[in-house]
Amino acid sequence: MTDRLQMFIPLRKADAAQRLVYGYATAEAPDRAGEICDYASTKPHYQAWSKSFAKATAGKSLGNIRAMHGAVAAGKIASIRFNDDEKRIEIAAKIIDDDEWRKVEEGVYTGFSQGGAYLKRWPDPENPDLIRYTAKPSEISLVDLPCLPEASFELVKADGARETRAFAQKNSTALRDWLQGNIESGAPAGELIGDFFDAIEHDLNADPLHDESLATLLSRLKSECVEALQPRAAKFVAADPRVEKLSIEADSLRKLTAELRPRLTELTARVEALERTPVPPPMAPGAAAVSKSAETGLDSLAAELARLSPERASLVLIKAAQSQPKRFG
Repeated sequence: MTDRLQMFIPLRKADAAQRLVYGYATAEAPDRAGEICDYASTKPHYQAWSKSFAKATAGKSLGNIRAMHGAVAAGKIASIRFNDDEKRIEIAAKIIDDDEWRKVEEGVYTGFSQGGAYLKRWPDPENPDLIRYTAKPSEISLVDLPCLPEASFELVKADGARETRAFAQKNSTALRDWLQGNIESGAPAGELIGDFFDAIEHDLNADPLHDESLATLLSRLKSECVEALQPRAAKFVAADPRVEKLSIEADSLRKLTAELRPRLTELTARVEALERTPVPPPMAPGAAAVSKSAETGLDSLAAELARLSPERASLVLIKAAQSQPKRFG
């Protein structure tokens, strides 16, 4: 259970001429979280809070009005009434910011939400399912929490005419669609976080009141979250220069292997061809193999010797024997 207090109460009426929005800051009634604000113990803290603003602003403001519990100062509390009979704190908020007032007129903002802290919490004596609490306010915000489909508010126009308007219904958004699509996803957060921020960015860009500073903040948060959710191994690789060196060397080895593979294939084929070549039969000691080409050479030599005189042929044979002696035995 959080210690930050936020309670939603629907708006009741808006006055266009004075830019006043009417509603309750808080009331002793069950809220969406199953809690109930204890009016008696909370009232003094609201009185002190409002009094401090009145003193600081010379009575011009009785409390601060923000937008969506954020940093935007939307306006101020123009009047505050403590209704002891109904156990609720009724306020009229004057909206100064033009963009925030337009959201009121268009029914985008649907209620007030008190922001602050819990001073005390305890089980409600009448309904044990509820938690009763004492609130210490720090601001009241205009919020766009969805109301019931039939909920509406009264808009008093500048000419005094009164009109009942329905609150704007929330359409499907990229973020909502993404969340629904990943309800059963078991993927790690590191794989999902990028798409999550992309969905938020899509909705932010689709807002006609797009704020560049919000886009810048979103971009920074996305970058930091993605980096924080990276696997430790990936962080180690990025941080250690030795790993980068090993990666370069591994790439070089892969390239060298790719170049050598066809050469190894060729050598393997040649070895296999040699293995398939028949081995010549063994020869007796002192025998010399004579190829067909050698026999052809002897036939030619015999033909040449036949044309010579016996004396001349004998001389040629003697010289040939002396130039290529062969030992026998």
